[in-house]
Amino acid sequence: MTKIKQISEKKEKIDFSGQTINLGIDVHKKNWNVSVYLNQLFIRTFHQVSEGQVLLTHLKTNYPGATYKACYEAGFSGFSIQRELSDLGINCSVVNAADIPQTNKGMLSKTDTIDSRRIGEAFAKDMLNPIYVPAPEIEADRNLIRYRKRVQENLKAKRQSLKSCLSILGIKIPIQYDKPYWTNNFINWLKFLEIKNQSIKITINFLIDDVMLLRKRLFEINKDIRMLSQSDKYKDSYIILTSSPGIGLITAMTLITEIGDINRFSNFNKFNSFIGFCPSEYSSGECVYKGKMTTRGHKTLRALLLEAAWVAMRCDPALSLKYHDLIKTKTGKRAIIIIARKLLSKIFTIWKSKSQYKNGILK
Repeated sequence: MTKIKQISEKKEKIDFSGQTINLGIDVHKKNWNVSVYLNQLFIRTFHQVSEGQVLLTHLKTNYPGATYKACYEAGFSGFSIQRELSDLGINCSVVNAADIPQTNKGMLSKTDTIDSRRIGEAFAKDMLNPIYVPAPEIEADRNLIRYRKRVQENLKAKRQSLKSCLSILGIKIPIQYDKPYWTNNFINWLKFLEIKNQSIKITINFLIDDVMLLRKRLFEINKDIRMLSQSDKYKDSYIILTSSPGIGLITAMTLITEIGDINRFSNFNKFNSFIGFCPSEYSSGECVYKGKMTTRGHKTLRALLLEAAWVAMRCDPALSLKYHDLIKTKTGKRAIIIIARKLLSKIFTIWKSKSQYKNGILK
């Protein structure tokens, strides 16, 4: 009995102080698959319910005194798990799924256990760069901007559906109404169309109602975003960004809420890499080949900045001259990408230095 008691007391005194427990977590809605690494040494994998407190209890019971670090792929849960675990004292990182090393064998055999081990191993070996986690207030404002984009896309789809119905019936839209934007006169023309088929008439009326509702919703969201741009936390950055040609309300607020803190980028190359105006490269030995823009980047911001570049190219004499020189040897699409990259460089500079945009300066 004495010997058993001594063994029991010895187990109770196990202390992991000075050690780091690295966790690779494959997250799902109802459960997590967790792989545990003692520094870089794999220990075990286990399943648990998707609750941070359950994980913390397991760690304190089995690895008391250690420093706990966790990592999971960005996905449906956003940053909620990161904030939950961080509040519990577990240093948690979120990473881009494309950055996690993958083998051909792993691609052919995919399970939750394999995924969590792959995440945990790369994290334990310090091979992953975490994603920037915005403040909850900025993330909430970001969701409002993103919601506006979804409303705009739904509105575009409803308009296209309505035009499709008219094409099926052979009804041509009068020239004065066939514009990118829909006027109230065009809506009234649609309402008073004489359509014999009752089902088509009902469908068109429903689509008109949908368009009117989404137009109203878009107007309300734009009003809220404009009010948000004048708030104390965004006003200064908003004024600086909108001083740039081609940057309006939506582009400026999208930049502010998606970027968060501009100072997290130490130089323009890192900022440009985040946006995605970087060419892909396939080089080996003496052969250097640079291709199309990389598939990595922020697609929404990249599209908005390309639109802004067309405006800036006409408003800024320096960019106009540069574009004129570029189209002598490049296509218009390639030339405007270079202009967009130069515009982005100027935006980065004025945002960092908190100064107004100046025309006629190329660098």
